[in-house]
Amino acid sequence: MMRKREKKMNFVTVNGGNRTQRKVAEITTHQMIAELLPRFRTLDIEVQLKKFHNEDAIGWCLMQEDNRTFVIEINKDIGVTELVTTVCHEMVHVKQYARNEMTDELVESGHAVWKGRKIHPNTGYYQLPWEKEAYKLQDKLALKVWKSGEI
Repeated sequence: MMRKREKKMNFVTVNGGNRTQRKVAEITTHQMIAELLPRFRTLDIEVQLKKFHNEDAIGWCLMQEDNRTFVIEINKDIGVTELVTTVCHEMVHVKQYARNEMTDELVESGHAVWKGRKIHPNTGYYQLPWEKEAYKLQDKLALKVWKSGEI
């Protein structure tokens, strides 16, 4: 007797914001998993749409206890176009963590590591290699979301 293989699934939850923002964020997150991490089946991603207070950023990607569990926080006071682009940007960071391209060891060692190379803690934000990649890809990825017609 053959046993059925248990099919694992990625989990995406979206909290906060309004109904339209939640739907847009969920669709975009699922599309980015398919685009950036097509073979992954054990991701758990929570997108939180919330009010940011006096923040320079409009989004964050926070790895949780392992490189399969993430919280993405996005400022809910942005338009839908910027929401799609921001989700794409933060999902590039999910890819970087999930594929072990980036590790954040600033607390322990004072350095972050990008593809096996230590990055000096005084490196400017826009010079960080993971940010360069995320900014380079975000608009191309967002365009794919728009062209898909799901939003």
